[in-house]
Amino acid sequence: MPFDITRPFHVGYMVENVDTAMAQLSASTGITWHPPQVFPLDIMVGDQRQSFDSRFTYSVEGPVQIEVVQGPAGTLFDASLHGGPNHNGYWTDDLAGDIDRLVASGGELVFYGLGDAPGPQGFAMVDVAGARIELIDSVMLPMFETWYRTGSFS
Repeated sequence: MPFDITRPFHVGYMVENVDTAMAQLSASTGITWHPPQVFPLDIMVGDQRQSFDSRFTYSVEGPVQIEVVQGPAGTLFDASLHGGPNHNGYWTDDLAGDIDRLVASGGELVFYGLGDAPGPQGFAMVDVAGARIELIDSVMLPMFETWYRTGSFS
């Protein structure tokens, strides 16, 4: 069964500084945050492999959480190029299948995570009709639950 487009679990914002964004959003909305994390990304963008650290956090409140994420200059995570509201995130039990369905319907694969096995691992971003959809493999859910419970993503 494909992911449910009506049930995002987060809305992602690319920001220049996670701490500043957290402070501004907390002051204006009252939301609170899980501890920020640094996560090493290894992604495929077209035929180019890119590896860099991203810094991010999610709001505690939900059910649709707010994600703020920053990355290095010149990458798809560069807020000076791609800042502000950026994507909606969805859990998927079939990462490859959902990517294939979205691309077959006219979507454009923006990037996907790399791992030990060939093909997309962990997550992917697909642009569909101008909307960016981030698919996060449900095998990553335990990492998120550990982070929420302990403050550490690993």
